[in-house]
Amino acid sequence: MAATMFVAVSPVTAGVVIESINKHQQRSKVSIEETRARIDSGSAGDYLLMDLASGKTYTVNHLEGVVIDHESAVATSEHITNAVKDRMMPKVELMKQGDGPVINGYPTVHYRVMIKGSIHCSDEYLSAKAVENEIVKRFVAAMARGTEGRDNIIMASLFGDEQMCEAAADIVDDEYAAKGIPMRSVDSQGMVTHEITSITAPVTFAIEDMTLPSDYELLSRVQMRDRIKERNKALQQQIDAMPEIDMEQVMQQQREMQQRMKDTAKDLKPGLKTGFE
Repeated sequence: MAATMFVAVSPVTAGVVIESINKHQQRSKVSIEETRARIDSGSAGDYLLMDLASGKTYTVNHLEGVVIDHESAVATSEHITNAVKDRMMPKVELMKQGDGPVINGYPTVHYRVMIKGSIHCSDEYLSAKAVENEIVKRFVAAMARGTEGRDNIIMASLFGDEQMCEAAADIVDDEYAAKGIPMRSVDSQGMVTHEITSITAPVTFAIEDMTLPSDYELLSRVQMRDRIKERNKALQQQIDAMPEIDMEQVMQQQREMQQRMKDTAKDLKPGLKTGFE
């Protein structure tokens, strides 16, 4: 089935580009316009395209020539997540610490993400000015709605602080549209894990950059996993069909080769001149 979602019938409007860097020095770029957003995370082989109204999200994989439908269920996932959160997740607080530094041209407010008032997860430097742009605010709200935090919350109830902090990060996403986007995130050890390096507006996007390739096959995540599984299965069958290597025979061949080299060196030695005769 070919991908038909996001096929443009009119020019794409101008929007905003947000660029950032993570703790591994990997750069990413988010391109946002009125109705959709594209996330490039540094891989030449794929990017993510999101419908801001519905929350539908697709991965475009150029290496495979496919579009993967993430089958977003925003309307139900929020209710499920909230129900699980109320029963299993300790209280998460975004505690204001005061004014933060100006980061890449944007004033920030310093917040600390705490669990139960005692577990320090991270420090977030939020900029309200950065979400004054309605396009950015719409994107931040869509990302918060689409956060799949249920698994993190369940893991948090079963394991330790690290899992709880991952769940807390999903929960505080809901506050970014009102308080500002995180210009910088710092973990409890003081390492910068994410920083927005620039916000550029207005930017005009090419139509093909903000639409799905119409000639790519459309697959669900399950179908993509099955395809990879079948490919790995075929590869394993090829490996299994290869003749079994007789290691004793290989070792014997190596011993015979080493002996021939010794014999050759022994025969040549009497005829070698040292240069001092």
